Amino acid sequence: MQDETNPTTPDGGNTPPKPKGMKRVGAIALPAVVGAVTALAVLAGTGQLGGGDTTIIRETASGVTTSVSSARDAATEAESAVPSKGLSVAEVVKRKSPAVVSISNETTQGGSLGSGFLIDAAGHIITNAHVVDSASKTTVTFEDGTEAEGTILGVDTSTDVAVVKIDKVPTGVSPLPLGNSGGLTVGQEVVAIGNPYGYAGTATTGIVSALERVIESPSGFTIQNAIQTDAAINQGNSGGPLFDRDGRVIGINSQIASKNGGNVGIGFAVPIDTVRPIVASIIASGKAQHAWIGIQGRELTPGLAEKLGLVGKRGVIVASLDDRGPANDAGMKAADSADAAVPKGGDLIVAINGTPIADMADVSKAVASRKVGDQITLTVLRDGKTETLTLTLKDRPADVGAKK
Repeated sequence: MQDETNPTTPDGGNTPPKPKGMKRVGAIALPAVVGAVTALAVLAGTGQLGGGDTTIIRETASGVTTSVSSARDAATEAESAVPSKGLSVAEVVKRKSPAVVSISNETTQGGSLGSGFLIDAAGHIITNAHVVDSASKTTVTFEDGTEAEGTILGVDTSTDVAVVKIDKVPTGVSPLPLGNSGGLTVGQEVVAIGNPYGYAGTATTGIVSALERVIESPSGFTIQNAIQTDAAINQGNSGGPLFDRDGRVIGINSQIASKNGGNVGIGFAVPIDTVRPIVASIIASGKAQHAWIGIQGRELTPGLAEKLGLVGKRGVIVASLDDRGPANDAGMKAADSADAAVPKGGDLIVAINGTPIADMADVSKAVASRKVGDQITLTVLRDGKTETLTLTLKDRPADVGAKK
């Protein structure tokens, strides 16, 4: 059974489900920081290296964040709206690397180093939350060596997103356009730019290796629809952009899976469609908001479909409802027993805003990419009849989805 923010096991526990198509091999969520003490030394000291286990390394570097402000909208949205034949890797790097920054932090433990990227002319920078976490002072350095003191406007540990603000953008540096992660395909070429191990402006290339991966945030929330890539991502890349070949940011490079602390071709990026509304709310209010509908659901597998008399159907069965949620307000119907092996009596969500739904990752994608206050339309199958429900998205309560 899963909710739209924090998937759970079928028995109602809090263990994240296995990412599609990938075994979980003793995975541990850990920061990978480039700082006063190297990340490898820290990991070895805590016994997290070796032993054959795969360690999930969350690159912790001082960070910057992006914003979705009006200053950026015209140029970015215009560029995002125009179809492109694709740029060469050299062109992506030449055009976009001036807006990719190095972020260094002073902390009580010494310091850390990470990446970030400029998203508007007002000086908003996006990075990972774990990059700037606990920073007492943050310095942003551009490709040309220009340094600026950064102010952390807000962090959201549940999606590992943070926004940093600088007072003045260097002359000639153009903000990066934000693309769309919802239309990505496996095999699509991507480019990562960042500061691995402090080597500023490092570019690596690869492909989208897989989609709909599930990774864990610093606070224990699960982040659905993460992008898996084989573009080399190492410690210090955290918070940096993952580009498509049109030079649009499609994700924030955040974690790697590794047995030795270094890149082995399995990296993960938080999708930009999840990032965008979080950044917008931080810039507007200093507080992250998370669109939420308040359900726990079960994917309608072929086996369940046969037992429920829904052979040939696809969608998500509503197993339970939070009585504070928009779904409950709209009259959605939950199963008779949320924990039953065969959840009977619940609505089957088959589409959101006209887009077919196959699993909870689809529900998360449709909800997380929107703002609190937006309306969405759910098409459900109830007692053999199709019904339409209109929901107004609410901000997720603080106690929902948190790691117990």
